[in-house]
Amino acid sequence: MATISSRNPPRGAYMRLIEEFPLRRITTASDHDKAKRTVLRLSSRRMDRGASDYLDVLVDLISDYERRPGQSVDASTLSLAELIRHRLEERGLSASALARLMGIPQSNLSEMLNDKRDWSKAAIRGIHEHLNVRIDRFFS
Repeated sequence: MATISSRNPPRGAYMRLIEEFPLRRITTASDHDKAKRTVLRLSSRRMDRGASDYLDVLVDLISDYERRPGQSVDASTLSLAELIRHRLEERGLSASALARLMGIPQSNLSEMLNDKRDWSKAAIRGIHEHLNVRIDRFFS
C-alpha cells in the first residue's frame, strides 16, 4: 500500500488553482478582474471535483466583492438609469425610498428613470448626494 508523504501531497487541479489565484477576500479591482478571467477560463472546460469546488468559492468571493457598497463599476457601458438602479440595489434602496429621501414624488422619479421626463434639479442633486452619481452623467 502506497503512502502519501505530508511533504509532497498530490498535485491536483485545486492546488494548482490555489497557487495561481489564492482563495481569499477580493479587495482590489485588479484582483476582481483576475478572478473574473479565471472564472471564464474555468467555465469553458471540463473540471475535476477540486476545480469545481474552487470555482464555487471563487464565484462567491466575486459576488461578495461586487455587493460591497462603494465598489467601482465600469459605468461607461451603463445608461444613467442602469447606473442609478445599480446604485439603488447595492445600497438596498427602492426607487420609492430614494424619492422620499429626495423629497420628490415617486412617480416623477419613475418617469425620469424611464426617459419620460427630464431630470429635475432636485432629482439630480438628490441622486448625486444619496447615490454618489456624478452630476455630469445627467448631461452626457
